[in-house]
This record gives sequence, structure tokens and C-alpha cells, in this order.
Amino acid sequence: MRRLNVILLALMMFTSLSAFAERVAQDNGPVQAIQIAIVKLNQLATMAYSPKMLNFFVEKEIAPLFDFNYIASEVLLVSNNRLGEEETKFFVNRLKNNMMSTLLARLSQVNSTSFQFISARPMIDSSIAVQLKVNGYTSFSGIYLDLLFHQNEDKQWQIFDIVLNNDSLINYYQKMVLIKVRRYGIYGMLGRL
Repeated sequence: MRRLNVILLALMMFTSLSAFAERVAQDNGPVQAIQIAIVKLNQLATMAYSPKMLNFFVEKEIAPLFDFNYIASEVLLVSNNRLGEEETKFFVNRLKNNMMSTLLARLSQVNSTSFQFISARPMIDSSIAVQLKVNGYTSFSGIYLDLLFHQNEDKQWQIFDIVLNNDSLINYYQKMVLIKVRRYGIYGMLGRL
């Protein structure tokens, strides 16, 4: 009987500790995601490696910070067309490649850039807006960038939008998709994004 009590006590302690650890991990989720994003963006901005190594770093470290599936679904809302599974995957990959190549091109235009944390604030829809100051991009005091984080379907915190000068990345791509769909049709837009 005594052995059973010890086993039950140990089991109860284990379950309470694991529940506490899970709760702490959930509480630190967005904070950790924000810290990791800032560190990785700073690593990207200060990297002096070959283009091949830089592309590898972007693919393995920077791209997973973004929720491209959510971004693509939001962008496609304006087209009033439903894409099949293959077309959606193609669109997500085109969007991802476009965003990452644009990011690399912009960061390669300057000698030194760093991202400085300014503030984080909760939004109405359970997302978090993180404001960063981009130092070294302009000769003036820098520019401000808002990264919007949300929990994806897997309960991981990822960036779903970037706002620069009150202009959202999703809004930019929605406008571009709308123009291209009107001009070329939905499949023509996929080829010209």
C-alpha cells in the first residue's frame, strides 16, 4: 500500500509539473517567437556570406518565421476565385519566393542594417503587433516596421503581415493580385506574380 501511495504521489507531481511547464511554454510562446524573429533578422542583415549561403540561411531560418499559407489565403480573398490545391500550393510558393527575394534585395542595398525592438502590443484579434526600428537603411533616423504575429493552425507564433508606413504587405499583394486577375485572369495572374 505504501508503495502504491508513493507511485501515485510521484505520478501526481509529474502531471502537475508537466502541466505547469506546458502553461509556462504557452505563456512564453509569443515572446520567444518575437525574440527569435529579431535575432534572425539581425543575423540576416549583418551576414557577409556568399549568395548561396545567404539563400540557404533565408530558406532555413527566415522563411519559417512567416505563415505563408495564411498570407496567401488573405491575398486571394480579393480575387473571388477559388483555386485548387495544386494552384494554391503554387501561389504560396510564388508568394514566398517573391517576398524572400525582395527582402534579400532590399537588405543587400545597404552596408549595415540592424533591427531594434521598440514595442509590442496586443491586437483585437489575438494577434501581436511588434514595432521595430530599422537602423542603417536610410541616412536619417531609420524607418519603423510593424511585424504582426498570430498563432497558426499548429499553435505556433508566426509573422502574418508586415506594415511599413501604414501600408500592409497583404494589402499590397491584394492590390497586385486584383490588377493582374482583371488583366490576365486567375491563371494568368499565377504566372505573372
